[in-house]
Amino acid sequence: MSLDQLLYEATIHYRSRGFPEAALVHLRWTLVTNVKDGKLCLQTAYPGCNRDVGDLIGYFRPCSKLSTLSDLSLADAVFGFSFGYRMKVWSEDVSPTEQSQVIANRVPGTNNAALAEQARRLHLEYGHQLYLQFEIADAVGTSAKIEYQSSRKDQNTAAVTDEFIEHAEKSKETIRTVVVVAHRYHFERCRVILEKKKITGLPPHDQYSGYDPFEAQPRVMSPDEFIVNDFASMAGLASPPNTTAQADA
Repeated sequence: MSLDQLLYEATIHYRSRGFPEAALVHLRWTLVTNVKDGKLCLQTAYPGCNRDVGDLIGYFRPCSKLSTLSDLSLADAVFGFSFGYRMKVWSEDVSPTEQSQVIANRVPGTNNAALAEQARRLHLEYGHQLYLQFEIADAVGTSAKIEYQSSRKDQNTAAVTDEFIEHAEKSKETIRTVVVVAHRYHFERCRVILEKKKITGLPPHDQYSGYDPFEAQPRVMSPDEFIVNDFASMAGLASPPNTTAQADA
């Protein structure tokens, strides 16, 4: 299986998601320089991505153009997934992902404030229940009723999704379709994770695509950094022939 083919397919995939050309170049350069003996060797938060190039051929396909004119009133809820965070205070010897730091010093930042406003408007317009990752919930505050906010800890998109679904099941709520409030570049990964849970994810009519100049989470500081980490997470979700992939997102 050819690395050139993976580079081609990944480029088409991320171009269809609206990533800038500079980010596509950065992704290709990163892949070319981090393949050894036909296997990816990326240093990211997603070790499940380090697999044979051949496992990924055919996985990164052009994304379908989900209509931004979808009837969002038909959704059962809003699922909101955060995009980074800011820190009130930095500790010299403790990681910002440590539980003590998440509780004491993590604040939403402008990305999650924008996503919070989007979730709030959807709730007001359609009456959808809000299931929000805690960084977004913090930004919403008391401006809208929140059905569920994720645990106040550092966790990935798949784990947050599991919390949302578990709460809905305990509340005897049937959720088959949701409006996904997420950064524009994060939406597809959220959609894929939900699809694996048999939930349809719809984009809102005005997807947010900004970046916080004071972002604290390294992998969402710019399109260049995010695209590599998104690729790694998506690669971890891919199912090689005759196996079941473990979600790593």
